[in-house]
Amino acid sequence: MKRIFIFGILGSMFLVACGLAFRQNPGSMMPMGRNWWRGNYPTNGSSIYYSATNDSGFRIPYAGGPRFGGGMMMGASLSCASCHGDDGRGGVHPMHMQVMDAPDIRYTTLSIEGDEHGEDEHSDEHGEYGLDAFRQAVVSGQHPNGNPLNRDMPRWHMNDADLADLFEFIKTLP
Repeated sequence: MKRIFIFGILGSMFLVACGLAFRQNPGSMMPMGRNWWRGNYPTNGSSIYYSATNDSGFRIPYAGGPRFGGGMMMGASLSCASCHGDDGRGGVHPMHMQVMDAPDIRYTTLSIEGDEHGEDEHSDEHGEYGLDAFRQAVVSGQHPNGNPLNRDMPRWHMNDADLADLFEFIKTLP
């Protein structure tokens, strides 16, 4: 009985250690743990992008998201950078033992390449991508034309100020 108890404690310590070791965005050195993000990001928008946490320390909740792992794995949490990368370019990458193909969400791409963001091949470019179109994508999970985004895209529950700050940060991605 004592041996089982000791193995249980050691196993728990191992899982906690693994959770702490993997509390980062894939490909990122931005910390993801509780209160680790405070003061590490220059703007509220960058904090939300890399940690899904605003400057006040409020974790931005979401619904849906990747089918594999529900956005959580070994204590790591989902953020924009988890799928779209540190630079917003997206692409095909492994995530939770699956392969994800996330779109490029840099502002220049959103504003110019309509086909990649929900327009069909016979439509004109949708022009400037504004805050309302961004809200529709991030909060409602819809392309500017009203078609649903891929079901791997979480539907984020954030207030208007945080959404505007995130949109302004997206505009700064090279």
